[in-house]
Amino acid sequence: MCGRFSLTTPLEELVSQFLIDEFIEEAYPRYNIAPSQRVLSLISNKGKRKAGETLWGLVPGWAKADKWKPLINARSETLLEKPSFRSLVHKKRMVIFSDGFYEWKKEEDGKVPVRFQLKSESPFVFAALWDRSSDGQVTSTILTTEANELVNPVHNRMPVMLKDNESIERWLNIDKYSFDEASKLLVPFPHEDMKSYEVSRLVNSPKNDVEECINPA
Repeated sequence: MCGRFSLTTPLEELVSQFLIDEFIEEAYPRYNIAPSQRVLSLISNKGKRKAGETLWGLVPGWAKADKWKPLINARSETLLEKPSFRSLVHKKRMVIFSDGFYEWKKEEDGKVPVRFQLKSESPFVFAALWDRSSDGQVTSTILTTEANELVNPVHNRMPVMLKDNESIERWLNIDKYSFDEASKLLVPFPHEDMKSYEVSRLVNSPKNDVEECINPA
Protein backbone atom coordinates (compact mmCIF):
# COMPACT_ATOMS: atom_id res chain seq x y z
CA MET A 1 0.00 0.00 0.00
CA CYS A 2 0.99 3.64 0.11
CA GLY A 3 0.04 5.50 3.25
CA ARG A 4 2.55 8.33 3.51
CA PHE A 5 4.78 10.23 1.06
CA SER A 6 6.66 13.47 0.43
CA LEU A 7 6.88 16.23 -2.17
CA THR A 8 9.72 18.68 -1.63
CA THR A 9 10.59 19.44 -5.27
CA PRO A 10 10.43 23.15 -6.24
CA LEU A 11 7.41 24.18 -8.30
CA GLU A 12 9.52 25.33 -11.24
CA GLU A 13 11.08 21.88 -11.56
CA LEU A 14 7.69 20.16 -11.53
CA VAL A 15 6.36 22.46 -14.24
CA SER A 16 9.41 21.84 -16.44
CA GLN A 17 9.70 18.09 -15.95
CA PHE A 18 6.01 17.23 -16.26
CA LEU A 19 5.09 19.78 -18.97
CA ILE A 20 2.38 21.37 -16.83
CA ASP A 21 0.23 23.95 -18.66
CA GLU A 22 -1.83 25.31 -15.76
CA PHE A 23 -1.38 25.46 -12.00
CA ILE A 24 -4.42 26.14 -9.81
CA GLU A 25 -2.65 26.23 -6.45
CA GLU A 26 0.82 27.06 -5.23
CA ALA A 27 3.08 24.16 -4.26
CA TYR A 28 5.17 24.14 -1.09
CA PRO A 29 7.45 21.52 0.49
CA ARG A 30 5.68 18.60 2.17
CA TYR A 31 7.71 16.05 4.09
CA ASN A 32 5.03 13.75 5.53
CA ILE A 33 1.82 13.76 3.51
CA ALA A 34 -0.92 11.65 5.10
CA PRO A 35 -4.39 10.38 4.12
CA SER A 36 -7.27 12.90 4.35
CA GLN A 37 -4.86 15.72 3.46
CA ARG A 38 -4.76 17.63 0.19
CA VAL A 39 -2.30 16.35 -2.43
CA LEU A 40 -0.91 17.99 -5.57
CA SER A 41 -2.41 16.22 -8.58
CA LEU A 42 -2.45 16.40 -12.38
CA ILE A 43 -5.11 15.71 -15.00
CA SER A 44 -5.24 16.12 -18.78
CA ASN A 45 -8.18 18.16 -20.06
CA LYS A 46 -8.63 19.03 -23.73
CA GLY A 47 -4.95 18.52 -24.42
CA LYS A 48 -3.73 20.59 -21.48
CA ARG A 49 -2.13 19.33 -18.29
CA LYS A 50 -3.74 21.00 -15.30
CA ALA A 51 -2.37 20.72 -11.77
CA GLY A 52 -4.31 21.32 -8.58
CA GLU A 53 -5.14 19.80 -5.22
CA THR A 54 -7.37 16.82 -4.47
CA LEU A 55 -8.34 15.26 -1.16
CA TRP A 56 -6.44 12.00 -0.59
CA GLY A 57 -9.04 9.33 0.09
CA LEU A 58 -11.52 8.53 -2.66
CA VAL A 59 -15.25 8.82 -2.03
CA PRO A 60 -17.33 7.67 -5.04
CA GLY A 61 -19.86 10.14 -6.33
CA TRP A 62 -22.70 7.70 -5.69
CA ALA A 63 -21.79 7.19 -2.01
CA LYS A 64 -22.91 9.27 0.94
CA ALA A 65 -19.79 11.21 1.82
CA ASP A 66 -20.50 11.32 5.57
CA LYS A 67 -20.95 7.54 5.77
CA TRP A 68 -18.15 6.33 3.48
CA LYS A 69 -14.64 5.40 4.58
CA PRO A 70 -12.29 7.12 2.09
CA LEU A 71 -10.18 4.76 -0.03
CA ILE A 72 -6.55 5.90 -0.04
CA ASN A 73 -5.33 2.99 -2.21
CA ALA A 74 -6.74 0.82 -4.98
CA ARG A 75 -5.29 -2.52 -6.07
CA SER A 76 -4.49 -2.19 -9.77
CA GLU A 77 -5.13 -5.89 -10.41
CA THR A 78 -8.82 -5.66 -9.42
CA LEU A 79 -9.89 -2.19 -10.59
CA LEU A 80 -12.47 -3.52 -13.05
CA GLU A 81 -14.02 -5.72 -10.36
CA LYS A 82 -14.71 -2.95 -7.85
CA PRO A 83 -17.79 -0.69 -8.16
CA SER A 84 -15.79 2.18 -6.65
CA PHE A 85 -13.22 2.15 -9.46
CA ARG A 86 -14.39 0.34 -12.59
CA SER A 87 -16.03 3.38 -14.20
CA LEU A 88 -13.28 5.78 -13.15
CA VAL A 89 -10.52 3.95 -15.05
CA HIS A 90 -12.04 5.11 -18.35
CA LYS A 91 -12.77 8.78 -17.61
CA LYS A 92 -11.12 9.86 -14.37
CA ARG A 93 -7.46 8.92 -14.49
CA MET A 94 -4.95 11.27 -12.88
CA VAL A 95 -1.50 11.31 -11.27
CA ILE A 96 -0.22 12.58 -7.92
CA PHE A 97 3.21 14.20 -7.55
CA SER A 98 5.82 12.77 -5.19
CA ASP A 99 9.57 12.48 -4.64
CA GLY A 100 9.52 9.69 -2.06
CA PHE A 101 7.21 7.39 -0.11
CA TYR A 102 7.40 5.63 3.24
CA GLU A 103 6.83 2.07 4.40
CA TRP A 104 7.47 0.57 7.83
CA LYS A 105 9.54 -2.49 8.69
CA LYS A 106 9.10 -4.40 11.92
CA GLU A 107 11.94 -4.35 14.44
CA GLU A 108 12.11 -5.66 18.01
CA ASP A 109 11.60 -2.17 19.38
CA GLY A 110 8.76 -1.25 17.02
CA LYS A 111 8.19 -0.18 13.44
CA VAL A 112 10.97 1.68 11.64
CA PRO A 113 10.03 4.01 8.74
CA VAL A 114 11.91 3.56 5.46
CA ARG A 115 11.90 6.12 2.66
CA PHE A 116 11.92 4.98 -0.97
CA GLN A 117 12.87 7.28 -3.82
CA LEU A 118 14.53 7.31 -7.21
CA LYS A 119 18.31 6.97 -7.26
CA SER A 120 18.40 10.29 -9.08
CA GLU A 121 16.28 11.81 -6.25
CA SER A 122 14.12 13.41 -8.94
CA PRO A 123 10.33 13.65 -8.66
CA PHE A 124 7.89 11.13 -10.12
CA VAL A 125 4.14 10.56 -10.03
CA PHE A 126 1.75 7.95 -8.69
CA ALA A 127 -0.92 6.57 -11.01
CA ALA A 128 -4.24 7.55 -9.45
CA LEU A 129 -7.99 7.89 -9.94
CA TRP A 130 -10.33 10.67 -8.91
CA ASP A 131 -14.02 11.31 -8.36
CA ARG A 132 -16.24 14.09 -7.06
CA SER A 133 -17.99 13.13 -3.84
CA SER A 134 -21.60 13.94 -3.00
CA ASP A 135 -20.48 16.93 -0.93
CA GLY A 136 -18.56 18.42 -3.87
CA GLN A 137 -15.00 17.44 -2.88
CA VAL A 138 -12.63 16.15 -5.56
CA THR A 139 -11.14 13.03 -3.97
CA SER A 140 -8.38 10.68 -5.12
CA THR A 141 -6.82 7.28 -4.58
CA ILE A 142 -3.31 5.97 -5.34
CA LEU A 143 -3.02 2.73 -7.31
CA THR A 144 -0.83 -0.06 -5.97
CA THR A 145 0.87 -3.11 -7.42
CA GLU A 146 3.05 -5.94 -6.12
CA ALA A 147 6.32 -4.79 -4.58
CA ASN A 148 9.60 -4.87 -6.48
CA GLU A 149 12.79 -6.44 -5.07
CA LEU A 150 13.75 -3.30 -3.14
CA VAL A 151 10.40 -2.70 -1.46
CA ASN A 152 9.35 -6.31 -0.87
CA PRO A 153 11.50 -6.95 2.24
CA VAL A 154 9.60 -4.10 3.91
CA HIS A 155 6.13 -4.42 2.37
CA ASN A 156 4.54 -6.69 -0.26
CA ARG A 157 2.78 -3.82 -2.06
CA MET A 158 4.00 -0.54 -3.52
CA PRO A 159 2.45 2.42 -5.34
CA VAL A 160 2.39 2.46 -9.12
CA MET A 161 5.12 4.95 -10.06
CA LEU A 162 5.46 6.69 -13.42
CA LYS A 163 8.50 8.71 -14.45
CA ASP A 164 8.76 9.32 -18.21
CA ASN A 165 6.35 11.60 -20.03
CA GLU A 166 5.30 8.93 -22.52
CA SER A 167 3.96 6.77 -19.69
CA ILE A 168 2.35 9.71 -17.93
CA GLU A 169 0.67 10.81 -21.16
CA ARG A 170 -0.71 7.32 -21.74
CA TRP A 171 -2.22 7.27 -18.26
CA LEU A 172 -3.59 10.82 -18.33
CA ASN A 173 -4.88 11.10 -21.89
CA ILE A 174 -8.22 9.33 -21.65
CA ASP A 175 -9.27 10.51 -25.13
CA LYS A 176 -6.32 8.91 -26.90
CA TYR A 177 -5.56 5.85 -24.75
CA SER A 178 -8.07 3.28 -23.57
CA PHE A 179 -7.78 1.75 -20.13
CA ASP A 180 -6.69 -1.49 -21.78
CA GLU A 181 -3.69 0.36 -23.22
CA ALA A 182 -3.02 2.38 -20.07
CA SER A 183 -3.30 -0.62 -17.75
CA LYS A 184 -0.02 -2.01 -19.08
CA LEU A 185 1.68 0.70 -16.98
CA LEU A 186 0.35 -0.73 -13.71
CA VAL A 187 3.45 -2.74 -12.85
CA PRO A 188 6.26 -2.48 -10.27
CA PHE A 189 8.81 0.27 -10.92
CA PRO A 190 12.31 -1.09 -11.74
CA HIS A 191 14.09 -1.71 -8.43
CA GLU A 192 17.49 -0.92 -9.92
CA ASP A 193 16.37 2.71 -10.44
CA MET A 194 15.40 3.18 -6.80
CA LYS A 195 17.06 3.45 -3.40
CA SER A 196 15.90 3.37 0.21
CA TYR A 197 17.05 4.41 3.68
CA GLU A 198 15.74 4.49 7.23
CA VAL A 199 14.38 7.80 8.49
CA SER A 200 13.36 9.30 11.81
CA ARG A 201 10.34 7.93 13.66
CA LEU A 202 8.99 11.47 13.47
CA VAL A 203 7.32 10.18 10.31
CA ASN A 204 5.14 7.88 12.42
CA SER A 205 2.91 10.84 13.35
CA PRO A 206 1.19 12.75 10.54
CA LYS A 207 1.39 15.81 12.78
CA ASN A 208 5.09 16.00 11.96
CA ASP A 209 5.60 17.60 8.57
CA VAL A 210 9.15 18.85 8.88
CA GLU A 211 12.40 18.44 6.95
CA GLU A 212 13.77 16.05 9.59
CA CYS A 213 11.26 13.48 8.30
CA ILE A 214 13.27 12.87 5.13
CA ASN A 215 16.74 12.93 6.71
CA PRO A 216 18.54 9.58 7.15
CA ALA A 217 18.08 8.19 10.66
